[in-house]
Amino acid sequence: MRPTVVHILVTGRSTDTSTSDTFPQDHPQIPPDFEQQSEGSGVIISSDGYILTNRHVVDGADKVVVTLTDSERYDATVVGSDARDDLALLKVEPEGTLLVAPLGDSDTMRIGDWVMAMGNPLGFEYSVTVGVVSGKGRELPSSNFGDFIQTDAAIYPGNSGGPLFNLAGEVIGINTAVIPDTNLGFAVPINTAKEILPQLLEKGAVTRGYLGVRIQAVDFLAEKPAGVEEGAVVMEVHEGAPAHEAGIEVGDVIVTFDGKPVDSPGTLTDLVVATSPGSRVPVTVVRDGQPRNIEVVIGVLPSSLE
Repeated sequence: MRPTVVHILVTGRSTDTSTSDTFPQDHPQIPPDFEQQSEGSGVIISSDGYILTNRHVVDGADKVVVTLTDSERYDATVVGSDARDDLALLKVEPEGTLLVAPLGDSDTMRIGDWVMAMGNPLGFEYSVTVGVVSGKGRELPSSNFGDFIQTDAAIYPGNSGGPLFNLAGEVIGINTAVIPDTNLGFAVPINTAKEILPQLLEKGAVTRGYLGVRIQAVDFLAEKPAGVEEGAVVMEVHEGAPAHEAGIEVGDVIVTFDGKPVDSPGTLTDLVVATSPGSRVPVTVVRDGQPRNIEVVIGVLPSSLE
């Protein structure tokens, strides 16, 4: 496993400390044109030099240098990145083939399963910490992504972008954040990375679907509609958005999307962002106690909402 983990050194010019891998961000502002260096980790996912890391590790970088376990150093190119999932794809041009970390299935991980984080925390290269999966589907402040793996395997600044391994030596997450003064660490599930890697490779960015509604859980209603136990209640419809154009109204309860059941707002969000813009999707809502079928043409998620 160790030869598949890399050290990332970033040189860039920044006016803030958005590359911090802690929440909340409480560091002082860096003056304009102050040249800074930061470090992170990454994991090799192809023998010809593609490396997965966090977006916040390389965002705004003037130069990215990757060091392998045998001390070989390569300048890296940022092929693509995604703000919502905080992932980035790098490319180096190795002299030979590289060892590759196998990618596991994060959906099969259970709370209590043992995991190992590997990376370069606080400058201590290729350090290992061990713990368990403490939770799944976690949300974090300052993030629009709500499906983090929580672990008590210690994660420190510099671990960001490094792999979270299962006992089979497979990558099941990319270490991303830690809440200061706690043992609460968080990783992006590797299945999320698998879903967006083709777009990062092809386009350098990720295009997501957009419905244009603000939603809440059914439990927030003073009285549930007859026959409705779960779904996503429409609290606001954005003017001119796909939902508005299709006729979805405030108070509607969305119970299916593209034939799939919607059991919570999070489920609806995941279904929408995974849908290709331009797709015509059937949506079932409950309005005034009656189900209605509405066809929506999915839009493109604005970058300001990622």
